[in-house]
Amino acid sequence: SSGINAEWPLRPGSTVIIDREKISDCLSLPLTLFPLLSCLLGNDVINYEMLEEFHRRLLKDSEEEEGERKKDEKEGIQLVSAVIDFVKELDPEIKTDISSNVSTIIKQVLPESENTEEIEALFLSGLEQYKESQPIPDETEPVPSTVVTVSVVEKEK
Repeated sequence: SSGINAEWPLRPGSTVIIDREKISDCLSLPLTLFPLLSCLLGNDVINYEMLEEFHRRLLKDSEEEEGERKKDEKEGIQLVSAVIDFVKELDPEIKTDISSNVSTIIKQVLPESENTEEIEALFLSGLEQYKESQPIPDETEPVPSTVVTVSVVEKEK
């Protein structure tokens, strides 16, 4: 599994700069799939509670293998790793055009869901929100008050 380390504690008013390309390389997950990853983990648009059953299913296998663990620990890095694995295992055709395949993804994520049109709209909104947060090429990045080195490390399984 992967973990992200930063030099802590941060001073009040500190800014953390995360190099998306380095994280993408380290996780072997293309940047184009980050918006979907954000939606599947829960974000400002996709409520975490809506995804609880999906998260439980993803964690079920690791829970059975590793026995009982603290809930917050399990929901941390294990959940992120499980969702990353889910995204990586999606059909390549789905991964090339996420927006056009939202309904297929939702059927896998929320098979019991009845209001799929509403959920599709939320997912599309969440995907769009992430795109809007991307820096525009040649846009001047704000100068942070403090730069914190963030590195991704592989942990032994």
